[in-house]
Amino acid sequence: MDRSKLEEMIELAQKGILENSRVGTIRNPDGEKKGRFVLFHAAMSFCSQKVRATLAQRGAAFESNEMLILARRLPAGALIPAENYSPDYVGLRLQGREAMKVRLVEAYSGISSVSNSGLDPCAVPTLVDLDAAEVVVDSLRICIHIDAVLPGSNRLVPANPVQLQNVQRQLNAVDLTPHPGLLYGFHPEDDRRPQAIKQAMSSVYEEKLEALTSLIKANEGDGELVAAYQAKIAKETGGRDVRCDPGFQNTLRAATRNILLELDKDLRQNQYAWLCAPT
Repeated sequence: MDRSKLEEMIELAQKGILENSRVGTIRNPDGEKKGRFVLFHAAMSFCSQKVRATLAQRGAAFESNEMLILARRLPAGALIPAENYSPDYVGLRLQGREAMKVRLVEAYSGISSVSNSGLDPCAVPTLVDLDAAEVVVDSLRICIHIDAVLPGSNRLVPANPVQLQNVQRQLNAVDLTPHPGLLYGFHPEDDRRPQAIKQAMSSVYEEKLEALTSLIKANEGDGELVAAYQAKIAKETGGRDVRCDPGFQNTLRAATRNILLELDKDLRQNQYAWLCAPT
């Protein structure tokens, strides 16, 4: 994509963030130079945390755009949609979908993996690489992209085939852990999440669906945007339906336990000082 067009899309997407203090903040360990990356993310988003950790580990400068990813109900009753639902942000994210050639999400799995579940068009993080004029939308792919395009000897992905296989194994394990399902779902017997989280999750799906329905009505002339919101509705409707389903919730936790047991096995059998390689 033409860089000037991409910068215009970034500026429009930033307008969906209500507080200027969260827009365009430069994060640079070496000064105030902007760098090549623009990141749309959220503080509590696990996928965003993965990307921020990769940027920090590689010492990369980036422009931070922090989004609120839960809707807010005003005292008078009006619902303010999550900032990552704004039409211009979704439009920017769909550019990444086009480059990745992946389907939109069709149902709820409790897993955020794009390769496994399809692209959520209203999610974070989204990375824009200005030098490559590219939008990257899958957190796993974003982390690998950052590591691949930055110069230096501190690469996170090793060239050695055995070590690379070890890294890919751990990346896939994290990618398939049902982090959203564990955050949003109610444990059938022993829910140990903080009360504030449980309170927010008790109505989160209803608010998401209300906001999405309103956005479809407001943008009914834009077929691509409507299709994106409809895909998101299909996902969130599924999440609402299994939020308190004992069978589904226990299945998620059993899958997570198996992933952790495999990690424990890898740690016990590890031949390196680090999990995947000698450094």
